[in-house]
Amino acid sequence: MRLRNHFARTACASTFAALVLSASAIADGLITNSSMEADTNLDQWPDAWPKLKAGGSWNEEGGNHFIRITSETAGEIYMLYREINVPEGVKELTLTWKQRVSNLEVGEQKWFDARIMMEWMDAGRSKVAGKPTEPKCSKDTEGWEEKSLIIAVPDGARILKFMPSLFRVKSGKFDLDDIQFTPMAPP
Repeated sequence: MRLRNHFARTACASTFAALVLSASAIADGLITNSSMEADTNLDQWPDAWPKLKAGGSWNEEGGNHFIRITSETAGEIYMLYREINVPEGVKELTLTWKQRVSNLEVGEQKWFDARIMMEWMDAGRSKVAGKPTEPKCSKDTEGWEEKSLIIAVPDGARILKFMPSLFRVKSGKFDLDDIQFTPMAPP
C-alpha cells in the first residue's frame, strides 16, 4: 500500500513539474528562459542558452541578466547559436528582443557589423530556401532598444538557426535580452 502511494505521489509530482515547465515554455513563446534570468545549475550561464566559443559573458545590471557578445580580436566572428523548433503549420513568427550595442567599430566591409543572422532547416536538417531579414546595427545604440520583426516561415521549415553576432568587426559589444519567438495565429 505504501509503495502504491509513493508511486502515485511521484507520478503526481512528475506531472505537476511537466505542467510547470510547459507553462514556462508557453510563456516564453518557442524558447525557454527568454529572459535569461534562470541559472538553476549555477554554472554562471543562463539555462537553455548555449555558451559562445569565445567572447561571451552573462552579465547583470540592476537585477536584470543578459548575454553580452564581445569582440576580443578584430576581424573575427563572435556568435551566439541557438536552434528554434517551429511547430508544423506555423506560417509566421514574431521575434522580439532587447539589444544594446556599444564601442562598435565596423570591420573592413560595411556589412561587418552587429547583426542577427538566421537560416531555415527542415525536420531532416537540410537547408530550406528563404532567409529571414537580418536585423543589423552599424553604430552604437543609445542604451537598450526594444526591437521586433515578423518572420515568414517558408514551406517545410521546422528549425530556425538563430545567430546573433559581432560579424568581423574591429571592436564592439552586443548585449541581448528578452529574446522571444512567438507563433502568430493562423488566419
